[in-house]
Amino acid sequence: MRGRPGRRNFVAYQINNAMRRSITRGLSLLTGLGLVFIGVRFLLAPRVGAEGFGVFLPSGSSYAFHYAKGIRDVFSGLLMVVFVGRGYDRALGWVMLLGTLIPSVDVAVVLAQPTATLALELPHLIAIGLCLGLGISFLTAPAAAADFSVRQPQALAGQAS
Repeated sequence: MRGRPGRRNFVAYQINNAMRRSITRGLSLLTGLGLVFIGVRFLLAPRVGAEGFGVFLPSGSSYAFHYAKGIRDVFSGLLMVVFVGRGYDRALGWVMLLGTLIPSVDVAVVLAQPTATLALELPHLIAIGLCLGLGISFLTAPAAAADFSVRQPQALAGQAS
């Protein structure tokens, strides 16, 4: 016999899953950090944030909406960063998948503006694709090998024999 080809396939499968998980986590981390940046920009420079979003307001407008959007983005971004850091892949998958609603509504808001252009719509469309892709990737990824291990609580470990 020349070895066990099944074992080689299993190792390649594990490497592919680890690479997929790393890429998905990395893109999620970058997305979260990007959202924190966008949110902080809305909080500190609301007019610049609005123009980057795709909405142009007349001068003297109230910035109440901008502050609400800014804190929403900061919260969403920090949630992603914390979930990536803690390794909460399934929870992050649901956050990303359900979070697709946010850029979907955002692009609808931009489309309703008389100044709507593809350049202003594109970031929201990319966000929709990212959220859907990352959410599906997290939710369809098999659990890591370490997730299958069972540990006994320390108090019971000494009593087991």
